[in-house]
Amino acid sequence: MDQIAVIYMRSETIKPQGDTPPTDEETKLIKDWMHERKTMLEERETVNILRTIDHLNLTAQWAQSKVSDADLEQVTDQLLLSMYDLRTILSRKKIERFLNKP
Repeated sequence: MDQIAVIYMRSETIKPQGDTPPTDEETKLIKDWMHERKTMLEERETVNILRTIDHLNLTAQWAQSKVSDADLEQVTDQLLLSMYDLRTILSRKKIERFLNKP
């Protein structure tokens, strides 16, 4: 296997590598792979966010019933700060969507 190109997913560009540029067929295969990869990464990101929601629910249950004062003290400030940041961003985005509705 020889490297024929470098792929930049963010800009969706293909930079030929070596003396011979990829053929049209190779370029098409690379673009198809990039599309599949991008789709898979987007799906994975959504699944990770849904998993985060589950973890937040488990954290609430843990804080309600199973936690010691020392354990709670260890995580409270970090959780509150991250939840505040998340709440701020989500609220702002929701307001923007509401205001931009046709």
